[in-house]
Order: sequence, then structure tokens, then C-alpha cells
Amino acid sequence: MNIFVNNVMKREENGRLIDCERVLWANTEGDAVITISIINDSALPQYKSLSNMQNELDSGQLIKLQYDPYAKFMVPEDKLSKNEIKIRDHAWTCIKEIVEIEPNIYDSKERYRIIKDLCERTGKGKKFIYKYLRYYWMGGKKENALLPRFRKCGGPGKPKNPKQKMGRSRLTVTVDPELSGVLVDEETRRIFDDFIRGVYLKVNRRDSVKFTYVEMLKKRFGVETKIVRGVEIPIILPDHQVPSIAQLRYHIRTRYTRRKRLIAREGKVTFDRDFRPLLGSETRRATGPGQIFEIDATVADVYLISSDNVDQIIGRPVVYIVVDVWTHMVVGLYIGFEGPSWLGVTMAIENTVVNKVEFCAEYGIEITKEEWPCHHMPQHFYADRGEMESNKADSLGKALGIKLKNAPPYRADLKGIVEQQFRTLNLTLQPWMPGAVKKEYRKRGGPDYVLDAKLTVKDFTKMVIEMILHRNNYHYMEHYPLDKALSKDNVRPIPRELWNWGMQRDHFLHEVHPDIVRLNVLEEAKATISSEGIQFEGMYYWCDEMVEQGWFVQGNSTKAVIAFDRRNMNHIYIKLRDGKEFLKCFLLEKSSRFQDLTLEEVKMKRFEEKLQKSLYQSTRNQQDVDLSTRLEKIKKEAEERVKAESDPSLTKTERKADIRTNRKEERDKLRKLQSFELNKANNTSNHAVVTAEDNGDNETFFSPRSKLGLLASIRKEG
Repeated sequence: MNIFVNNVMKREENGRLIDCERVLWANTEGDAVITISIINDSALPQYKSLSNMQNELDSGQLIKLQYDPYAKFMVPEDKLSKNEIKIRDHAWTCIKEIVEIEPNIYDSKERYRIIKDLCERTGKGKKFIYKYLRYYWMGGKKENALLPRFRKCGGPGKPKNPKQKMGRSRLTVTVDPELSGVLVDEETRRIFDDFIRGVYLKVNRRDSVKFTYVEMLKKRFGVETKIVRGVEIPIILPDHQVPSIAQLRYHIRTRYTRRKRLIAREGKVTFDRDFRPLLGSETRRATGPGQIFEIDATVADVYLISSDNVDQIIGRPVVYIVVDVWTHMVVGLYIGFEGPSWLGVTMAIENTVVNKVEFCAEYGIEITKEEWPCHHMPQHFYADRGEMESNKADSLGKALGIKLKNAPPYRADLKGIVEQQFRTLNLTLQPWMPGAVKKEYRKRGGPDYVLDAKLTVKDFTKMVIEMILHRNNYHYMEHYPLDKALSKDNVRPIPRELWNWGMQRDHFLHEVHPDIVRLNVLEEAKATISSEGIQFEGMYYWCDEMVEQGWFVQGNSTKAVIAFDRRNMNHIYIKLRDGKEFLKCFLLEKSSRFQDLTLEEVKMKRFEEKLQKSLYQSTRNQQDVDLSTRLEKIKKEAEERVKAESDPSLTKTERKADIRTNRKEERDKLRKLQSFELNKANNTSNHAVVTAEDNGDNETFFSPRSKLGLLASIRKEG
């Protein structure tokens, strides 16, 4: 096939031009092509067979033009006049939100419905919408195709300056023709524009036209003032000498589009959220399972109790849900008290890759693999700007090959699928949740739903899992936008059926080991590796692999990127291959005092140790001074004794002579002084008896003074 969008084909008969048409859209799989005539001013898009057109092109019945007849409209921006740009931009504003709805916009019935809806919302006329669409399609689907065709014809867009008042006459004309009112001229329009921009279109004011009109009369049409109860009040001209409120409304309606008024009065964010066109489908942002996972958190509308003490109310839990956009399948879950925060996000992301059969078994729920077959990572994660807009999230995306996208501020509507899950969660489970938040109970003297709390975190999690299993497997989505392929295969709009159908065709899922996901959602830091181990925050770690590879050899010092879970510092993980592998490291014995502690507890313990050291420093300094003083005293006494007793007549050689002999004599003397003598207090008999009492048992020990005495005592006992 050599037919492409924007190709221009001409059809001739006997050398006479019959038609010239432009290709707007083509689908090879469906053998369909849509064209529009560029020589018929009232032409509309037409469906044709792509293969037939190709045959006509091959046979010469159709001739592809090598140039574009509308190329003359592709004028550089700096060559256009302000008026041309204004007309073009106005036309583009009218149709830009509908021209991208392909191929629906080319179908006559769909086009009528879309244009009708657009006209009702914006106040535009169908005649102009059709005209702009034809200009756009005939000109090659470019904005400059909307430039005015006749630059000097009629002054389009220019304000008219009639000689007499236009519009319906006032009732006062029946009394006096002079009371017909004022003519709105250029000066009056400037006054209107000043007060429209300064009052009516003020952001977040939402002042009425009536208020704007009164402000205009007060400030621009007063001729003098009067004092009433101490207040200076302007006196305005008679009614027939000032513009009417109807004229102001007409000026607003004709010069300011509804879109412009809404954006100015409500703000761009509010307009995009509450007033934007709803022509598309959020589901169609994805084309298969796993292309986009939406993730979000909410605080559940229920109060829970402690699993250890039923009398303790622990508050409302945080619920994270991960949903596949294309199938609406819930693929991940976390319920706890983390967040909304990065830690809560990590728990939800980790849950997307775990085996759901094992996950449900932890809560006593037995399922088959087919009931919840989700244990994959997506191509994209779509989340809020809070948790996923950080360096940690970027690191996760790089390591796992996932693209992260965040919704703009205040645009929860862009994550409508996961938001709907939260709404369903609260509405579905509320009748079975004692302690559920009920707004109708918030009355004076009414029941206190907080005191009704009966569920633990585990109980509530089991409820949510049961609800998710029901929705994934049995919820029939009536408004799901089935495409042609799904309809052809009779696929029902049930999340599991859509998932299974997509898995057999095009999907974007990939499997990642849960440990690798956990590794990359953990916090990162740099640790020092030396002969003492891996040092991090005052703790030391080791692992067998690093010992064998010689990481801890003395003199070797390096840095390594580690991952750690601050909730328990028993282990850290050396990240390898950009987070695709890791080494698990254990606390050394010298750091055992930090066993089972969180990082915050470790820091607090180290702070306390440093504090104790600082508090002890005064005592330590004093004892160091005491020791130095005592040693100094001993040194001085020795020096004085030697000075008093030494023989000054001895030479240095004589003093160093016979050191070995002197050492032997000193050793012999010390041996006699340091010899042991037992029972030294009783030296009157040859045999001393020493009695020791131990737990009430008396034992007698003989202390003979010689080997013969020992032998004699042994014979006597025998």
C-alpha cells in the first residue's frame, strides 16, 4: 500500500477534472479509507474501500498529486496579520477538541452528536463548526488551513459602528421616542471591557452581571454626589442616557466565549476538572493490560481496634489500591497506617508482584491462581504528585524499566478509575463495617460511630480482599467502551475476562522477582567498607560473599550503595547491577546492641551513648589529671632516691657492665619475696586444716608442708 494520510488524489475523465480528494484516515486491517473532496465547498468525509482505491491508483484512474494545492496557506507566522491570526485561532479553538476524535468524527451520525453537544456547551453555531471542519480537513488537517479565504471581504471580526441604536426598543419609547436608550459605540465597548475584565472575570470572585453593571454605573456614569447619612453617594444619569444591563449582557455573550468566561472566573485547574469536554474515555488511554497502572491512597471511612486489646481504638487505616487502566483489574493492595507516604506506596507496589494465592492465604482466604492472576509490573505507573515525585521513585523507575507519570495538581479526575474503586469500597462495605464513618450520625445527641469499632486491621483487610475478588471476577461494567476486536470475540466487560483476553494478545506486563522490587523501593544510602566491616550509621555488617572476595582486607576502604528498611536494621543490602542483584548483609556481633531496632531507635541509642560520653567527659578529664599527677609523683620520688643513693664516681661503662648478672640477682631476690605460702596465719603445726563452707556442706582440705607429709596423710586415709 502506498496510500497515506494527507495524500491528494485527482480523478479525470477525458482530460476533464472530475474530483480531487484528500485522504483523512486509513486503516489497512479494516480495509477502510476516509476522504473528502477539496473542490466541493459542501463536501463531507466519505468512507471508501482502501483496496479499491489502491487498484484505481495502480490502474491510473486516480492520480496522486505531487504537490498540495493548499500549500499556499502554509504561510510563516511572521507573515500573517494580527487579524488573520485572530480568526485562525478562534476557528481552531472552536474545533480543536473534536477533530482528534478519529474515526468517530467522520461518521455522519457520530459527527452530528458531537457537534450538537459542542454547540450546546459553547454556544457556537453548527454552521460555523461545519465550515471550520471543512476548512481544516480540506487544508490537510493543519491549523493554518483555517486562515480566512478572502482577506479583504467584509472585514470579518471588526466591530460595526451603526448610526442608530440597534436591537429591540425599550418600553419607554411608547411614552417618548427620545427615551430609546444609548447607542453602544467604541467608547462604551471599552468601558464594558474594563469592568468585565476587572469585575466579572475576576478569578474566584464569581460576581454577577448585575453586580458588574452596578459597579460600572457607580464609577463611570455618575455626574455628581450627595451625602446620605454621612456617606457620599454618586448620582447617575437617567436610565435612557446610560447603557442597559441587556446591552452589557449582549457584549459579554458576543465578545467572550463560554470557555473564556469559565477559565477566567473559575481558573484553569477548575475548568479542566469540572468543565472540560468528556468526549473520550479514560480506559482508552491504554491499549492492553499492564500499559498503565493507576495508584492512589485514601483514608478508609472506618475506625479500627487493636488486635491485642479490643478496648483500644486505633483510628482509620490508609488504603492503597493499584488498578490496571485497560481492564479495571485491581492488581495491588496495601492497608495499614503508613502514609499516605512513600513507604505506603512501596507496600502497594510490592503487593502488585507477589503471588496473590499466597497473599490471600495469609488472611485465611483460599483462592486459585485464575481468580487473581496478577503478579506483574506495568509499563507505566500513574500517580499523584506527592509520593511518586521524588528521587526514590526515579530510582525505582530506572531500575525496573518503568515510566512514572504524575497527575497535575487538583486533577484527581485524571485518575478516575482508581478513584471509583475507593467510592465502591466505602459504599459496598459500609453496611458490614461497625465503626464506619456515617455523616448522618453527626448530629447533636446522636450515636457515636467511633465507639462502634469492632474490626481489626486484619478483619478489614479480609473484607477488602473479598470485595476485590468479587469485582475482579464478577463485576459487569455496563459503560466499558468495548472495541471492535473485543466485541467480535464476545468478551464480556468483566475485569478478569478482559485481562485473560489481553494476556493472549498484546500486553505490556513483565515479571519481576518480589525481592528485586523490594530492593528498589527501599531507601538508598552510601556505606563505607573497610577491614572492620560495612559501616552505616554506626552499625557494622558483613556477608560471606564479600569476605571471600576480599572486601574486608586491611588497608582497603571503599564506598558502596546500599538499600535498607528503616523499620528493622538487622540487615542491609548491597545493590549490584543497578538494582538488579543484591548481597544480603548481617549485623556483626559488635553491633548486636542494635538488634531488632528501627533506624530511628538506632539513632536515638547512638545519641544517648554520645550524650553519656559527653556527660562523663568531666570525670574522665579529672581522672586523667589524677593519674598524671600520681605518675609524676612516683617519677619524682624515684629520681630523688637515685640522686641520693647513686655513686657519682661510676662511669657510664661501669654502670652498664654486668647487666645480666645484676638481672639474675634481682630475679632470685624477687622469687624469694614472691613465693607462695598457704595458711600463713597458722605456723604452729606441721599440718594446717582449712575448713570452707559451701551451701552448708563442710569439706576438709589438708595443707602438707612436704611430699612425705602428703604421702603419710594418704596412707592414714586409706
